[in-house]
Amino acid sequence: MRFLMSAAGAALLLIDPAAAQERIVDISTPEGVAKVLLEEGYKAEIKKNDDGDPFILSAANGSSFTIEFYGCEKDVCTSAQFFAWYKKEPWYSVELVNRWNAEKRFIKAAIDKDGDFATYMDVTTLGKTTYANFADTIDWWSVMSGEVSKFLDEEDGKLPKKES
Repeated sequence: MRFLMSAAGAALLLIDPAAAQERIVDISTPEGVAKVLLEEGYKAEIKKNDDGDPFILSAANGSSFTIEFYGCEKDVCTSAQFFAWYKKEPWYSVELVNRWNAEKRFIKAAIDKDGDFATYMDVTTLGKTTYANFADTIDWWSVMSGEVSKFLDEEDGKLPKKES
């Protein structure tokens, strides 16, 4: 019995006091996600799509993006997807998307049904998470969205230019 109490006491000493005080947030609701977005300095407008499903309209790096929610029952959702699109250009192709996807981990790209270059990042919203973790997720999206713009500019710059 004394060994059990000593082991439990030792385990308590190993707990990081800062980790024990980490702020926990619920991102399973659009309101919970919007609150963190706002605290991180982003806009966060909660809307409903044509099917009545919730999404958030926001922006980073001068470009709009949405956070769409999935598996929702009474606005409590099991996952979310950060989503952005870049209007169709004649040079957008599967090869372009493959070049992006081969080099990047967090944000994936596709050509959508309208021919736009679409980017997305899925996250689970089950349970709760730390504020720092979700703020980092938002930061990854923001940083990588900037990388998408840079990538598209570089790819456009490689194209032969028409003389005027």
